[in-house]
Amino acid sequence: MIRRTLLLSAGSALAALTIASPALAHIDPDPTEAQAGSTLSVAFTVEHGCDGSPTIQLDMRLPEGVTEASPDPIDGWEGSIDADVVTFVGGPLPDDQEGTFSVTMTLPPTPDTTIYFPFVQRCEVGEIRWIAIPTAGAGDEPEEPAPAMALTGPVATTTAPPTTTAPPTTAPPTTTAASTTTAAAATTVAPTVPGTDAPTSTDLVAVSTDENGSQSTGTWFFVASIAAVLGLGVFVAFRARSARNSRDAN
Repeated sequence: MIRRTLLLSAGSALAALTIASPALAHIDPDPTEAQAGSTLSVAFTVEHGCDGSPTIQLDMRLPEGVTEASPDPIDGWEGSIDADVVTFVGGPLPDDQEGTFSVTMTLPPTPDTTIYFPFVQRCEVGEIRWIAIPTAGAGDEPEEPAPAMALTGPVATTTAPPTTTAPPTTAPPTTTAASTTTAAAATTVAPTVPGTDAPTSTDLVAVSTDENGSQSTGTWFFVASIAAVLGLGVFVAFRARSARNSRDAN
């Protein structure tokens, strides 16, 4: 009789644990502790559905201070982010199977604090709201707590590697053929005849004036000669005509 009672009690306890196990399951982040300000992929594992109904959507609100968040790819699911809410849609994930969903993010630079990821698990029938945040002084843990992560110090910093700048190179001055020719032409001096001085600009003007004067004198002399010959011819012709007229008159 005693043995039968013990077996019944054990069976009842096992059944109670089996029924209560979904309610006792949590969605904890992996890792549950990380360095403040670090960038990493945080995984969230869904352990069961909604009282036998498969999971089809997950909505998670990012904690304040999280930046550069992006859902990691997962087969059969589509991840997106709108403002501070990350959403996974797809599946369905059967009630008796676990599923892990990851989000890459940069954590807030606030060491020695705890951040929370309120999570709503939506199923074909019903939903579970993992959004409860424990309050200070409360002894009991919430039935459906939000995933929590502890941040540790010091704050992670990303330092870019120093860049080495090559010293400026000074190219030697280049001499082109044109500039060399020009320089040579500029420095060429006309040779001088021994015993004479190089002509100046005044000499060139004087020479030009003398040549022009000589040419003008020769031109006038030629014109005067032509005029004298023509005058003499006219005079001779006039005398010859006068003499002929006199003979005709006699």
